[in-house]
Amino acid sequence: MNIGISKYGSLLNERTRVADSVGKYLYVLFLIWPFLSLIAAIANYRLKESRIVVYMFLVYYGLTFVIGNLNMDSAAYVTQLERASESTLRVFLYQLRGLYAENVVDIYSSFMVFLVSRFTSDYRILFAIFASVFGYFHLKSINLLHGFHRENPNWNTLIFLVFFIIILPITAVNGVRMWTAAWIFFYAAIHVVLYRDKRYLLLALLSILIHWSFLTANVVLLIYFFLGNRDLIYGPLAIVSYLLQDLLMPVFSRFSMYFGGAIENRYSGYTSEGYISGVALNQEQTAWFVFLSYDLAFYFLFATLFVIFWIRKKVQTDEKERNLFSFILLFLSFVNFGRPIPSFGFRFQIIFFLFTTFYLVMLFAKEGEKRLRLLSLLGLAPLLLYAAVNFRVGSETINALLFSPGLGLPLLVQGIPLAEWLF
Repeated sequence: MNIGISKYGSLLNERTRVADSVGKYLYVLFLIWPFLSLIAAIANYRLKESRIVVYMFLVYYGLTFVIGNLNMDSAAYVTQLERASESTLRVFLYQLRGLYAENVVDIYSSFMVFLVSRFTSDYRILFAIFASVFGYFHLKSINLLHGFHRENPNWNTLIFLVFFIIILPITAVNGVRMWTAAWIFFYAAIHVVLYRDKRYLLLALLSILIHWSFLTANVVLLIYFFLGNRDLIYGPLAIVSYLLQDLLMPVFSRFSMYFGGAIENRYSGYTSEGYISGVALNQEQTAWFVFLSYDLAFYFLFATLFVIFWIRKKVQTDEKERNLFSFILLFLSFVNFGRPIPSFGFRFQIIFFLFTTFYLVMLFAKEGEKRLRLLSLLGLAPLLLYAAVNFRVGSETINALLFSPGLGLPLLVQGIPLAEWLF
C-alpha cells in the first residue's frame, strides 16, 4: 500500500514539474504565436502563468480591435477620440462640470477617451485599455467559478462554465460602458451575496460611474443586503413581475425624476414613443434567430430556476447557495419589471444570465446532484444557439489576423474583420 502511495505521489510530482515547465514557456509562446499560447493556457488554466497569458490575449484583442460596422457603439468612441485629441484640458474640465446635470452621464468612458487623446489618436490604444479593465473583472469572475468547477469537475459544470464565459465575452467591449459596468457589478455582488462582504459594496457602487443604469441594480443589491434571504417574499414577487411587468413603471419614472438632470433625460429618452418605435424597427431588421437565442436562454434559465425551487427542499444546499438563490429571485423581479423599457430590461436580463449560470455551476459542482443532469442536457440547444449568435456579432470586431503567428503582426497591416472572412 505504501508503494502505491509512493507511486501516486511520484506521478503528482511529475505532473507538477510538467505543469511548471509549461507555465514558463507560455510567455515565450505568446511572443511567437499569441493564439496558440491562448489555447495552451486554457488547457492548463490552473496555473498562474496561464491566467496571466489569457489576460494578455484579451488585452491583445483590444489592441487589434477592428470596426466592421460603423453602426456599432465602438465607432462613436473613434469619433470622440479624434475630437478629444484636438481639444484641451479646459474643455474636458468644463464637460465634467456638467456631469449628471446635463447630457454627460458616465465619467469612465469620457475620462479614458480624454486620457488616451493626450498622447495618441489611435483608437486601438483606447480599446486595449478598455479591454484591460473589462478583461480583468471578466477573468476574476471566471476564476471564482472555475474554483467551484475544480471541486468536482464533470460535464454538467463544464457546460455551464463555458456558457458563463460566453455570456459576455471580450467582444462585448464594443459596448464598453454597459458591459464593463456589468462585470464589475457582478464580481462585487457575488462577494456581497455569497460571503456578506461589505467591502465589495463600494466596488458595486463604482459601476454607476461607468454606466448610470447600475444605480438601480445597486438599489436591488442593497435591498437584499439589508433584508437577507426572504424567499417567501422574493418568490411570489418574481411571479408577479412576470405577469404584471408594467406594475412598477411609475416607480421607475419617479425614481428618475428624483435624480433629475441627465438621468431623467436618459430615462425619458428610453421610454419615449420615438425611441420605442426606433427599437421596434431595428428589431424588425434584425435576424429572427438573434432574439430567439436570447429568449430561449432566458426562459430555459427561468424554468430551471423554478424547477430547482420546487425540488431544493430535498437537496442539501449550503449557505452560499441559499444566498445566491434568494438574490436571483429578487434580481429576476427587477429584470421583469424593467423589461417594458427598451434596452434597459434586456441588458439586465444578460446579467441575470450571469447570476443564474453561476448558481447552476455551484449546484452541479456538488456531489449527489445527478438528478439535475437532465437540465444541462435540455439546455444545450438554447445555450449553443446563444453562443453562435454572440460569436457572429462579435466577429465584426475580431481582427482575422489575431489568429496568425507573430506578436504584433495585425498592427502592421489594415485590420480585416473576421466576419468578412466567415460570413
